[in-house]
Amino acid sequence: MRRIKPELLWLLLISFVVNFMVVHDRRMPVGANGGDTIIHMAMIRGIFLGRNPFLDQHYNVYPNWYPFLYHLLMAFLAKVTHVSIWTLMIWTPLIFAVLMVFAWYRLGEEIDGGYGGVLLGSFSFLIMKSQLFPNPKALIPIFLPLLYLEVLRYQKTGKRKYLLYAGLLLGLMLWSHYGAAMPVFIGLLFYALLKSREDKLWILLPTIGGLLILPFVVNVLLHTEHGASLMVEGDWLNSLSLHATIRRILPPAWGIALLIPAVWKGKKCGPWDFIFFMLGIMGVVNVLPSILFLFTGIKIFPSRFVIPLHYTYLLAYFCGVMSIFEEIKAGKFVVFGVSAILLTYGSLSFVDYNFHNPSTFYAFPTYTYVDFEKLAENYTKGLVKVSRWINENTNSNDYLIGHPYTLEWIAGFTGRPIVAVTFGHGNPFLNMEQRRKEIELFFTKPSERSKIIKKYEIKYVILGPYVKWAYNVTIKDFEGDSNFRIIFHWWEFYILKVEG
Repeated sequence: MRRIKPELLWLLLISFVVNFMVVHDRRMPVGANGGDTIIHMAMIRGIFLGRNPFLDQHYNVYPNWYPFLYHLLMAFLAKVTHVSIWTLMIWTPLIFAVLMVFAWYRLGEEIDGGYGGVLLGSFSFLIMKSQLFPNPKALIPIFLPLLYLEVLRYQKTGKRKYLLYAGLLLGLMLWSHYGAAMPVFIGLLFYALLKSREDKLWILLPTIGGLLILPFVVNVLLHTEHGASLMVEGDWLNSLSLHATIRRILPPAWGIALLIPAVWKGKKCGPWDFIFFMLGIMGVVNVLPSILFLFTGIKIFPSRFVIPLHYTYLLAYFCGVMSIFEEIKAGKFVVFGVSAILLTYGSLSFVDYNFHNPSTFYAFPTYTYVDFEKLAENYTKGLVKVSRWINENTNSNDYLIGHPYTLEWIAGFTGRPIVAVTFGHGNPFLNMEQRRKEIELFFTKPSERSKIIKKYEIKYVILGPYVKWAYNVTIKDFEGDSNFRIIFHWWEFYILKVEG
């Protein structure tokens, strides 16, 4: 049995303690005040209720636009542990953070059996922020170093099984988040093609990864609707400027300082040629959307492509520091001193990010430590009460209509299918513009209601403050209509059952 080194135990313990400090008193997941976290919660909940994961979990139609490995994993954990999805989304980031540190430690140990593990494991604390939000991208910095580990093992031994493992990990990355995994896939594809001149087995790596994600791609191709945007919703065109792209892909100043010795003296670092080949290809992949937009007008959402680039920078920084250590013949105390600096800086940055991140912009730094019902007074209380009633009194596939913002929350809390979510979170392979237009027509044109009810097989109507604000419609607009019956009322929230 392999002996676990004390430094690995210390790294895992520190990562646990740092994450536990920010997690243990949480009352809601990070981002549960709105946005991606609620979207992913609905996807998890739909699968938990037994829905086919190839269906879009919000709308109960094909195709699912988001690779669902994370959602499947969370639904499975909820089933076997009987822990609520809400609680799992609070605590699993801690587990993923510890796994991430372990993965980077193992890669470092494989590169340099002396101090490589502790050094690269310490470097991984610099990306601890990746584990703050409970979403699929959190799996990427776990799978990526394990993938690189298997590539390195194949380079050392020539054993085919390591390429098979690497291909499997590439597939898992693609099933986690294809945007974040795509630069890795492209880099490995070109690297395999280059290496295949000497060793045909390299082609196995991208082939296995591509075959694993193929069912998802086929599902999208077969079921994309006419009028779909085919691209992520949102106002992100500014991110396609060359200036924004360069800012996005450049490492920090201290990172550039470490890249210099990595390029100049780091060639003795085991996977040096592989690291810089991957960095080069991923850099091109990140710049390409800006070039295409500049010369052809083609719009490709670019911001997720940068994720694996910055994670791979860690390996280059590692090679730079190792080359310096070799040059000065550094001993144990120097290595552990540098590791202590990385651990301290990474931990403090993570704790600071816990209180100052994109989800706190509309709330306050400590919002995750407050009960959700208290977040926006009667509105959030109403969301909880409506969702509780729906969970207790409706079937899992009963369709709901209401304002997209309110529906987004209720889908997250109930897993029930809805007509549409807000702009920016919709399925790019469905005609989301038409769905939102039909919600507006439902509330503002009574003559259109029966047609829309029939189209989506709507069972319940949710009235609330946002319906009044957006469409100037209240319960009075449904009074006297025998097709709707009030079955729930609290504050400005009503649930109407569609009759007949």
